[in-house]
This record gives sequence, C-alpha cells and structure tokens, in this order.
Amino acid sequence: MITPSSIPISHTKVIVPRRRDELLTRPRLLEMMFEYLDKKLILISAPAGYGKSSLLIDLSHHTDLPVCWLSLDSLDRDPQRFVAYFIGAMAERFPGVGNQTKATLNTLTSTDEGLEPLVVTLVNEIYDHIPEHYILILDDYHLISDVPIIQNFLSRFVQLVDENCHLVISSRALTRVPDLPLMVARDLVGGLDLSELAFRSDEIQALFAKNYNVHLSDDKARELADETEGWITGLQLSTLGIAQGMADRLRVARAAGVGLFDYLGQQVLDQQPEDIKFFLLRSSLLEEFDADLCVEVFGELYPKRKDWLHWVDTVIQSNLFALPVGVESGWVRYHHLFRDFLQDRLSKEHPEEIPPILGKLAQAYEAHYEWEKA
Repeated sequence: MITPSSIPISHTKVIVPRRRDELLTRPRLLEMMFEYLDKKLILISAPAGYGKSSLLIDLSHHTDLPVCWLSLDSLDRDPQRFVAYFIGAMAERFPGVGNQTKATLNTLTSTDEGLEPLVVTLVNEIYDHIPEHYILILDDYHLISDVPIIQNFLSRFVQLVDENCHLVISSRALTRVPDLPLMVARDLVGGLDLSELAFRSDEIQALFAKNYNVHLSDDKARELADETEGWITGLQLSTLGIAQGMADRLRVARAAGVGLFDYLGQQVLDQQPEDIKFFLLRSSLLEEFDADLCVEVFGELYPKRKDWLHWVDTVIQSNLFALPVGVESGWVRYHHLFRDFLQDRLSKEHPEEIPPILGKLAQAYEAHYEWEKA
C-alpha cells in the first residue's frame, strides 16, 4: 500500500509558477479577483486558452496575501495522492502544516469512510498554524473533477475551514463540488467565467503594444475581438495575426507543427470520450441548436444514439466552447473558430455523413417555417 508519507512531492507542482515577461496584467480581472477574496471559494471556469492560469499567476504576484499553489494532473485522481499534494501545497508556504493530517491519512483503510475525520484534522491544523488570510489555488481541476471522494473532500473543506482561507479552483469545465448551491446561498462563492475572461478590445490593444510593439486602432482591436470572441489563444494561433511579433509567433507555431486546429485537436477534441466527439463533430453543422433540434436532425440518421439532451448538457457543463443563445432559452452555439475546426475534422473523417445531415436540417427548418435558413 502506498502511504501519503511515501508519496514524493514534486516541488514544481506546489510553487507559484514564474511570471513570464510577456504576461499581460489585466487590471479589470485583478480588481474582480480582489473583490472576491472575501469569499471562501472562488471558481474560474472557461475553455482552454482563455488565460485562466495566467490570471492566477498574475494575481499571485500582485497580492500581499500568502499564496499556496497546486498544479493538478491526471495522476492526482488518486484520492490519497491528491490529499498528500493538497497538504504539500500548504506546507510549501506554511511549513509544519499537515503533519497530523498525513499521520491520519496513513492510518485510513478507506479514504471514503475516513473522509470526515481527515478533513476535520486538517482544518484544525490550519486553524492552529495559519492565523492570517491566505489563498489556496488549484489549477486544472477539470483533470480530476469527476472523482467523487475528491469532490466530497473539497466540499467539506470549504464548509469547515475558517474564513481566512480563500480556495480558488481553476477548471476548463464547470466545477463539480457537492453542496455548491448551499454555498452559493450562504454567499461563500464568487467567480469568473468565459464572458469575463474573454479579451476585450482595449486588452487586445494592450497585448499588441506590450508584446509586439504595435499600435492597433480602436476599429482594428474591435474587429479582432469580434473575430475571436475574446479567445486569446484563437487570436495567437489563427491567421488573424497582423503584427511582426505575431507573425514570428505564428512561424514558430508552424515550425513546431502547431496551428489553431492542431491546438483544438490536441487540447480539446482528442481528450473527449468517443460519444462526445461523435456529438461535437455532427452538431457542428448546426449554427444554433438545442436538444429538440438535435433529435429532429439526427434521430433518424443515428437511431441507436439516444443521448442528445445529455450531450447538449455535457458540452455546456464541460465548457466545450458552447455559448448560450439568448437568456435561459436552452439554445447554444459553438465559438465560430471551434465550429470551423469541428467542421474541418468532420469533412476529413466522415465526409459522407454531411449531405444527409444537411438534408435533415433543411427539413427541420422547413417544418418550423424558417425558410431562409432552409
């Protein structure tokens, strides 16, 4: 049996990453984060490439509060390893914290059954050893977010820990934590999502001025913001770059074999389960959709596929570049750069499926008297 005391703690996972010179400080977001630091739980949720980690690194270097950092990876899905690193992140900044908790963890025969005494021991240690306010950051939580024991551990931790702890969870997917509605009702939670993290035109101007020594006009900055919908990685990896520095970046990306579609394939699509990949590729042919339209278009073409509502919910919950259409309408659309990528992949892998899908889509539009779309 591997015990927490025998799990080596990689120093690089529990220190605040170095702040790179090209990182752009975004005062608008820092101000929002500072306002949220009176909350016990702050959630940062957006798809890949929206600057979540960069924001948290910048926050760590701007705040006067002590910062504990944990960069998560897929190996941390093991609950004992996760707890050992969770303790290690705090011990890196506050030496001595967690010794009793590690001893308790070593004696557990079941992490699930021993969860409550484990959390209580840790919370009591923190109360005794950390009097000041501090920030505890978990980066890339989406890699472990579906492990129930870890979800329960974090839920109990947030509810029991004193108010001087401010837990920040960064994830590509919407964060799964039990009792989250209760925490929200108790005003314990703050956070940012894609709409706040998206780069605005003035931030794109600042980025080009800082990193590429190029002045963008207000009109050009607005055009780039509209074209990319504020997705900064899309701006950097697409062919929209107009500055010499950006051109250099694009040449390096091409030399390394990395383009926008490569990025989306490696970082997004190829990491999804097969059923979600199936849905993403086919639904990319729909400009906007909800579950009912998916049933109309795909139901007869794929009679063995029954989970259309589940898949629509999944792409929303997983932040797979699905943006709401209207307010509480249930309709979504994909970020247009992501949709272009999905359609390109579909045309290469399953070109024979495209005409039948478009035919069914035209019939669905006709049935709803949407003649122009049909």
